[in-house]
Amino acid sequence: ALSQHRSLILVDYVGVGLSTEGPAAGVATTVRQSAADVLSFLDLIGEREIDVLGFSLGGMVAQLVALNADPARLRVRKLILAGTTPSMGEGVLRSKNADVFDVAGAKDVGIETFKTLFFPPSREGLAATEQWWARIHERSEVTSGEKPATWLSQGYADGAQGLKAQSQQLAAWMTVEGTMGEEGSFDRLSGLDIPVLVVNGNKLPNAQLIIYANSSHGGIFQYVSDFAQHVVSFLSF
Repeated sequence: ALSQHRSLILVDYVGVGLSTEGPAAGVATTVRQSAADVLSFLDLIGEREIDVLGFSLGGMVAQLVALNADPARLRVRKLILAGTTPSMGEGVLRSKNADVFDVAGAKDVGIETFKTLFFPPSREGLAATEQWWARIHERSEVTSGEKPATWLSQGYADGAQGLKAQSQQLAAWMTVEGTMGEEGSFDRLSGLDIPVLVVNGNKLPNAQLIIYANSSHGGIFQYVSDFAQHVVSFLSF
């Protein structure tokens, strides 16, 4: 939906998602390291001005991409944060949904995992899960001309290295001690004066808030067409 209006750069972090194995140094264990990897990547491909969209953990990384970028090398023009949170600080609450953490590191990911992680336990949530599940499986060797890559940690094929590293990132992000200085965002967001579209949250001074009804963590996938229109509109002004 977005690619009909914008040129997109989709990034998998080193050793995570559909990427190949990470280097000897391993997968990033802090959000700052992941943001530094993204900034290095953007520098290597010669990008000098970008808009950044980050969802969930990616939204944490996106915050530090914007906050830690060297303005002499890269200008982050606008920022879109969806289903995410600033680093730990006064007023930031941990999720009360314990079942999310029970399945977030599952060995095998199926539709039941998606129901728990991204959508509310309601009729609307169930319908949204099934629609998203069908949509992400539209890409195949027949439709795209290439065999889809396998998720790196699927079945713990990588020894769960990627999942463990991302768990460390999340754990540190939710502590004040783990997010001091350039490791976190809480104390620095109020100085981020670029336009920001937030699909939750209220701390940024130049932000617009959108809340999607009857949705949960994966609201942007439940309201995919509306979200795409909101993003395109936001980036156009």
